[in-house]
Amino acid sequence: MSQSLLSGTRRLARLASVSRLTLAICSATVASLAGPALAADGTFRLLTFNTWNERFRNDVSQMSNFFANGQYDIIAWQELRANSPYAAQVPPMLQGLGLGTYTSTQTGDTGITSRLSGTAGGVNGSGTQGNRFSFIQLDAQNMLPQTTVASVHFDYADESVRRVQEARNLLDWARTVDGPLIVTGDFNAGDVSERGLHHVDQQKLLLRSYLRSNNSFYYDLLTQYAVDRTQLDSFISTNNGRTLSNSDIPDTMFVPETYAVQSNTPQTMNLLKKQFILLQKPGEREQFAPHDLRDGSTTWPSAGEDATNTWPSWDRAKIDHILVSRPFGKWWDLSSDASNPYVGVLDQTGFANNGTTPLSDHELTAHDMRWVGPALQKYAAGQGSADKTRLVWGTEAAVFNEKNKVFYLTRNNMRTDLYLGQIADEDGMPLLTSLTLAEKKTLLDCMSKDPRFQQAIQDYCIDDHSFIGETLVKNGGTVIVDEDAALGGSNAQLRLADGRLRVAGTSMGELNRAVVLEGTGGAIDVEAAGHSLTIARTVSGSGSLTKEGAGRLNLTGVNTYTGGTTVAGGTLSVNGSIASSSMVTVLDGGTLGGTGTTGALRIARGGVLAPGNSIGTLNVNGDVTFDPGSVYRVEVDQSGNSDRLAATGTITINNSTLDFVPVNTSIVPQTAYTIFSAAGGISGTFGSVTSSYAFLNPYLTYTGNSISLQLLRNDVRFADVAASANGRAVAGAIDGMRASDPLFNALLPLYATTARDGFQQLSGEFYASMAGALAEESQFSRDAVTSRMRAPASGFTDGRWQPWMQSYGAVGRTGGDGLDTLKRTSGGVFFGTDIAVDSTTRLGVMGGYGYTHLASKGVAASADANSGLIGLYGATAIDKLRFTYGSTVSFSRADAERTVAFGNFANGLRAKVNGTTAQVFGEAAYAFDLEKVTLEPLAGLAHVHVRSGSFAESGGAAALSGSASGYDATFTTLGLRAFTDLKLGETLARVSAEAGWRHAFGSEPQATLAFDRGSAFSIEGAGVARDTAFIRTGVDVNLRENASLSLKYTGGFSSEGGTHGINAGVKIRF
Repeated sequence: MSQSLLSGTRRLARLASVSRLTLAICSATVASLAGPALAADGTFRLLTFNTWNERFRNDVSQMSNFFANGQYDIIAWQELRANSPYAAQVPPMLQGLGLGTYTSTQTGDTGITSRLSGTAGGVNGSGTQGNRFSFIQLDAQNMLPQTTVASVHFDYADESVRRVQEARNLLDWARTVDGPLIVTGDFNAGDVSERGLHHVDQQKLLLRSYLRSNNSFYYDLLTQYAVDRTQLDSFISTNNGRTLSNSDIPDTMFVPETYAVQSNTPQTMNLLKKQFILLQKPGEREQFAPHDLRDGSTTWPSAGEDATNTWPSWDRAKIDHILVSRPFGKWWDLSSDASNPYVGVLDQTGFANNGTTPLSDHELTAHDMRWVGPALQKYAAGQGSADKTRLVWGTEAAVFNEKNKVFYLTRNNMRTDLYLGQIADEDGMPLLTSLTLAEKKTLLDCMSKDPRFQQAIQDYCIDDHSFIGETLVKNGGTVIVDEDAALGGSNAQLRLADGRLRVAGTSMGELNRAVVLEGTGGAIDVEAAGHSLTIARTVSGSGSLTKEGAGRLNLTGVNTYTGGTTVAGGTLSVNGSIASSSMVTVLDGGTLGGTGTTGALRIARGGVLAPGNSIGTLNVNGDVTFDPGSVYRVEVDQSGNSDRLAATGTITINNSTLDFVPVNTSIVPQTAYTIFSAAGGISGTFGSVTSSYAFLNPYLTYTGNSISLQLLRNDVRFADVAASANGRAVAGAIDGMRASDPLFNALLPLYATTARDGFQQLSGEFYASMAGALAEESQFSRDAVTSRMRAPASGFTDGRWQPWMQSYGAVGRTGGDGLDTLKRTSGGVFFGTDIAVDSTTRLGVMGGYGYTHLASKGVAASADANSGLIGLYGATAIDKLRFTYGSTVSFSRADAERTVAFGNFANGLRAKVNGTTAQVFGEAAYAFDLEKVTLEPLAGLAHVHVRSGSFAESGGAAALSGSASGYDATFTTLGLRAFTDLKLGETLARVSAEAGWRHAFGSEPQATLAFDRGSAFSIEGAGVARDTAFIRTGVDVNLRENASLSLKYTGGFSSEGGTHGINAGVKIRF
């Protein structure tokens, strides 16, 4: 905590009373300490030791058992006296214990004692104690990088002003340190609070002290701790100047501090965490609650001295820390054995040889510092230049084999020491003050996508790797990166010597650095399929390059490496030069492409050569060999361009496969494409030629120095490829066209799947389906009549004329086998009037207007139809049996549009189609009057005839003309209707429900169509649904004596589609 400045009551109390604790671990005997127990490779044991003003300065041997058991490589001292006895006498004592040779350095009240070789030094700043600290720059040794270890002792004052300045000074010095820096010691500052989260008893102690001293800082704290400030001020006014005990203060005045109040903000550590990462074991992490004694994280006061703590503004805290500088903090780990009582927070073992006297008023802290990153090597960058740092991933790295030779090199440190409430400004004060308390207590997730924390992630998680001079991957190792900056600046080269670089994810598009292939060379693995990585800089060296992974590696520079090139996976695109490469080999699963230049080339079984990036020429300085089972993939376009392989030597083809791939479907048959040229001649032939064209076959012509390819019509008819009856009908018509016809030529260079889609679009099935849709919509006028003629909620028996009106809106769809679904959106209005001709019969006339929008997405067709309707209807009642009947005829005009688009063919087509829909219908229903409900079984019959007029489309070669056609459908209906009459005050209402089954008879609608230059063909469309289950619900309400209002829902459900509609109507009596 402090040194000689901790005087007066606090120091006297501690010296007078020492806790008596029984040591659970026996003292070590000298015989057991025959030699030093050195740490494992890449590890050293570090102890931070606040000496409590060198309590055992008169006899340091009283600490011998502790040091003998601890086996510490480096001891960081605080609170050393001038010309410290500890710094002078502990090293020979340790050597006498057989622990090795130690040396010490001291600056101010801090010091370092080490048995590891290095260069000691110190910083002698002016001002407070924390501006002077000791350090040792360890030599690279024992698989550890050159590392600086520093000991600090910050100011102990209540307020953090001096500590914050000391932290700034430390940060300034840290920026000058080359390589990893570990800072440890007594920071006199906690992690989650500056001076420890306060228990209620500690807050009472603070109040008692204020009553005696009127310390303004204490009052600020008290106002923040108090539950009720008015109560606090009243208590102070009453008791100011008095000496009280805790029991004199009401327990209700304070609550435990579970998050730092403003004046206890951990300002010092907040500031340090900008440049350092706090390393600690999970059990050492401070919680958001006041500390309990020996809780594993308290380092001040020690358990032996806890009872003597009478400093009002300080409660128990973890103030002794180990900080590691960025960007190296992510590569240090605390590997301490949890079962070893001499590592961690030493609240059980920090005692003198007698087992009872504490070594310090702090709990000493020790850890095994383990380097888990790549080896760091210094190398001369050139005459007059400062040494640079080389990252080496190979056997020089301590964890190389432990990690199975794979290392993920990332700038994201994934730190777990920073809470959201600790994200701070340049003074260490929190920035995210609007967060909830729970959020403030949440650790920053360095992978979070929350936009509120992106700047914090950039500031605290993303390290600067500009220190990297170069990266060397060797000994079969693999380095994984997901961004180029992980490898350092663009001048930091990548060296592969039997090593591999793996690019993970899809965000890294460029490797912007020189690559050197040494020894056996190395591999570049672009892991993600579909991802492309470009190297525009030079790849040089005497080693070989292997392309691995499912992605694409794009080499655009003039590369000079002389080893071989192997494509073992994914695609290697050479768009620069690898002509210096001794041999390029494409293995099974690999593809070579690009428009650059290679050296001699061999395509092995399963390997693919695909020149260009789309259409292009790949040049080879040397010979080319195609092994049996290899593939040459060639692309062509409609302008006569094609991929080409151009070799200065010979091309040898050993029964390989030519895979023909068109860039688009506008290929001109009979065009000759030159796909090979070889100055030294061509030998051998392709064993097979594959093509995806349905109606064209590729043919090869071999000459002495070239191979050309042509596409010629095969004997597959268009109708042979069609998959539906409509498709076969239209394809057959096109089969009969001349070869010069635009439709014929548009279909010729298609794949089978594209051709089938084209046939469906060309078929014009939409026009046949329109007739089915009009027949389906005839139900709306039938339903309007039957609804009108049912018994009303209040009879209009004394009137003659009963006009009515009913509006409707509905959506529906129908489809069929191999047919595209036709969707309908309809709306309209019906109106009429009827009279009673006698006591049993009413007759009426009706009219109507309707609008229907039809859309068939699969064939890109739509129509807007407007229609007008006239009709006669009537109803006859014989006792409880009622017959409803009628006949209507409607006249429609539809504006139809179609888009035909397949391959590179596209037409926008329009037509006007007139039609007539006539129907006769009847329904019989018998009423059974129950106590509160009337049931009506019903049966219905309707016949509908739709007549479509002739039409002619305009818009291009795909335009159709259609002959007049008719479509008939007969519907039978069985169902049950139920209704009940209700009285709502003076208003009568009828609630009804109906369910039933409708069956349709008749064939599917057909249309006879023809292209301008082709013969006629017949196609089918989607007709009415064969079997439909339907439901209807509704309510009729008498608004007044001579008027009523109705609202109804109708739903139809079938395997071919369905309909859902709403009807609203009004009836008036004159």
